[in-house]
Amino acid sequence: MKPPYRFNILLKHPPRNDMAGDWAGFDRGTGYEFWGLRKYLPGDSWSRIDWKACARSGELHVREFLRDSAYNLLLICDVSCSMHFGNKFAMTRDLAVSLAHAALRSNNPCGLLLFADKVLTWLPPSAAPRQFHRIVNALQQAPAVKSRQTCLAPALDYAMKRLSSCLGVIISDFHTDLGSLKNLMDAADRRFPAHEMVALHVLDDVEYQLTDIDGGLFTLMDVESGHQMALDLSDFQKFNALLRRERERTVRVLSGVGIDSAVLPVDATDIQARVNTLFARRLAARV
Repeated sequence: MKPPYRFNILLKHPPRNDMAGDWAGFDRGTGYEFWGLRKYLPGDSWSRIDWKACARSGELHVREFLRDSAYNLLLICDVSCSMHFGNKFAMTRDLAVSLAHAALRSNNPCGLLLFADKVLTWLPPSAAPRQFHRIVNALQQAPAVKSRQTCLAPALDYAMKRLSSCLGVIISDFHTDLGSLKNLMDAADRRFPAHEMVALHVLDDVEYQLTDIDGGLFTLMDVESGHQMALDLSDFQKFNALLRRERERTVRVLSGVGIDSAVLPVDATDIQARVNTLFARRLAARV
């Protein structure tokens, strides 16, 4: 399957994977990014001696570098009932396939977690040649879900317990209670988190804004709970304002627990640019 998008995955924080890669890691070791100087110890390579520092101090000093490392990309995809409304799951699959391709082509391990009210599918990160096909097959064969709710916190807890570090990309419409995320994410080190999370909000156009509505009384049904309600859309612009405020609130809640977001309506023509801008903006804010 050819990836629909070309993504440039950028990390905000140094990876902690023991596997060698193209990124300056969290620990000292063999690499190219300078970390600092220390006094020479027996057994140190003479090639690492900083002769200018030695001339200034009169003592032998060696250069230390950050170890070159790879990152673990984990795709955390919502497959609940609401994600099968309109073309949302088709876009979820396109995003996940494109992100997996971007990571694996640079020899970074990639894994997949599918969830609804619980974890449904788990593929641990791997850089094996067949991993891309495993991810594509798992997405194409995503299990039918009959649950009446979506629970994100158990999925994140599951991933964080099984991986010592990862870059997690959550792909969901986020029609779920996010209150339980605070305790989970507060336990992490915000300055140098081992588990770095970003969120892609996949929304059908009617979840983002209504257009060309003449008004009237409509009956809406929640596809997960089955709950129905009557809605008067005689002034649909006020309804659109409520939709925007609710989405902004969701983005703020996620940001409050350290998860940056990009909102992606399924009919948007700049999906690739929005996702790449999210990664670039996070890298620019790196501390």
